[in-house]
Amino acid sequence: MEENKMDFRDQFRKMSDDVGKMAREVADTSKKATARARVRRMINSCNESLQTIYQEIGSRYYVENQCQPEEQYEGLFQQASDLIAQIDVLKSELAGLDNASICPECGSKVNDGQKFCPECGHKNESYGKWKAEAEAAEAARRAAREAEQAEREARKSAQAAPAGVYETTAEPVSSEETDAAAESAETEDTAQ
Repeated sequence: MEENKMDFRDQFRKMSDDVGKMAREVADTSKKATARARVRRMINSCNESLQTIYQEIGSRYYVENQCQPEEQYEGLFQQASDLIAQIDVLKSELAGLDNASICPECGSKVNDGQKFCPECGHKNESYGKWKAEAEAAEAARRAAREAEQAEREARKSAQAAPAGVYETTAEPVSSEETDAAAESAETEDTAQ
């Protein structure tokens, strides 16, 4: 019996040692996983910083060499130039939607009501232009309303006139005058 007790104690000790060893391995694995994640984050951070530096180098190189790019970069320089022009057009379009323009000197947004650029002081060429455009648009709206009103009044007059009686201000034209006008139109068509 005593021998069984010893075996049992030995087995228990061995199991305890195995469990402890497994726990240490799990802890080590967890520490390694945490360390791996930390190192990966550091690598990603360094890569992001490196990309920022590359972009800055590229930007500086472009600015310094845009007039005379090396042959191997000419296509990329042209693409960059085209994109810059497209961005400028889109900025102008956006500024126009906001009743503003883009300063040709510094690229800042300048409201049409401002006489000078708030950033560099350059004269705003479109100052007051919005007012003239607004006045022209209002005059066009007014003329359209007046034309609609005149058309409504003409319809009312036509409906109020007795059937078969129409008032006209045109004078009768003789057939000789009609023939002369037709010949004149044909002559103009053949001349063109």
